Amino acid sequence: MLVLLQDAKRVPRLFSPFGAIPEAEVQDWLRSSGLTLPGDLIELWQLTGGGDAFDSETIFRPTVPSVPNSCFVEDDIEGRNADHTAAGKPCGLYIFQQGAFLSAVSLSDQKFVTLTKGYEVELVFDSLDEWYAKTLRIEFGPRYGLKPDPE
Repeated sequence: MLVLLQDAKRVPRLFSPFGAIPEAEVQDWLRSSGLTLPGDLIELWQLTGGGDAFDSETIFRPTVPSVPNSCFVEDDIEGRNADHTAAGKPCGLYIFQQGAFLSAVSLSDQKFVTLTKGYEVELVFDSLDEWYAKTLRIEFGPRYGLKPDPE
């Protein structure tokens, strides 16, 4: 199970999912958008549809036929990426999270990255779990009673 979801099981107020997305809908969205994205991000979308974490962080939701729950408010990944592209984001980065900082997938190597305000790559991670544990969890976890290292 993804570390974010393990933490959310322990501390339910930590993560508010937008609503699970059936695998077929995620796969159709990936095909129609021409994207190849890491399997662990796809798994998160299938299980949760993205969501709000730690009150200030949003993991965006793909635009698919399934209706999201009521806490979803224009947090679609396509619209947010279009806005960031218009503001100067390079085309090789696909933003999936926004809050205290921006996070994206580097499309050339499928790594998870954090970005500066000028869209420069700041930190690089091999997996969604590593990204979460070394960014959001370190920054916000102690306020929610989480220990520094995932168990």
